[in-house]
Formats: sequence, structure tokens, C-alpha cells
Amino acid sequence: MIKRFLALGVVGLLTYSVPTMSVKAISKTPTENTTISSNDQTRTSGLISRCYLSVSASNKAIKLSGVTESANKMKSIGYKDISIEYSSDKNNWHKEKDIDSLLKSDSLSYILNSYEISVKGGYYYRVTLTHYAKESGLFGSSQSVSNTSNSVWIN
Repeated sequence: MIKRFLALGVVGLLTYSVPTMSVKAISKTPTENTTISSNDQTRTSGLISRCYLSVSASNKAIKLSGVTESANKMKSIGYKDISIEYSSDKNNWHKEKDIDSLLKSDSLSYILNSYEISVKGGYYYRVTLTHYAKESGLFGSSQSVSNTSNSVWIN
């Protein structure tokens, strides 16, 4: 009898000690200048407060400018899955190359100002990437926000 009460007590304790939270799925993709509000994200993922991405033309290169920002200091923050894409008509995009992740540790933000990336030229170019933030701690959550830049012609 005591074993049965003990087992029920452990089950009850485990049942009520597991945190629960509401989750709201979204299908919106951020554009060039996006402010992420807590109403648009799940409670565990509201780490990125602002993200921005744009490119400008240079001689056989594109200049990448962007912001990934959080309200709190993150264990890791920045950009992942960076791809340079080209097109002759702005409709059919092809991958030219991938760039290594650009991440900072223990920071509120990662700001890129005219980060230069060489390209072949003769096409329109754009950048696709994922803004990324990860909290500190053993069970720190992370958030990823996909983004695509404007396009520019490179001779």
C-alpha cells in the first residue's frame, strides 16, 4: 500500500513539475527591416528583438549590411546559413556560394556594416541567411529567423 502511494506521489510530482506554455505558430517571413514582437513568436523563442538585412553593389563584390539584435545578452548571436545567390532575371535564383557562419559570443547584437563578399559578376545578386540567437545556460533556448536581402546588379 505504501509503495502504491509513493508511486502515485512521484507521478503527481512529475506531472505538475513539467512546465507548460502556449505556443502560437506563425507563417510570416521577415523582410529587410523586421522588428520581432513577443506576440509574433513563442514565449521560448522571443530572443531576437530586431533583424535587418540588405546588400549594396561594389566592384565584383556585394557589401552585406545587417543587424541581429536581442534585448538580453546572448551566449551566441549572429548569422548562419549564409548563401550568395545570383539571377539573370530576378526570378530564377541559383546559389553561387555559401559563407561561413558569423557569430559573436556574449553579446546583445551582431552588426555588419558593408561586409564585402566577392562574386563573379554579370548578374543580379542577393543574400539569404538565418538570424540566430542562443541563450546561455544548460537549457538555454535558441531562435532562428530566415531573411532574404534586396537584389543588386553586379557588372
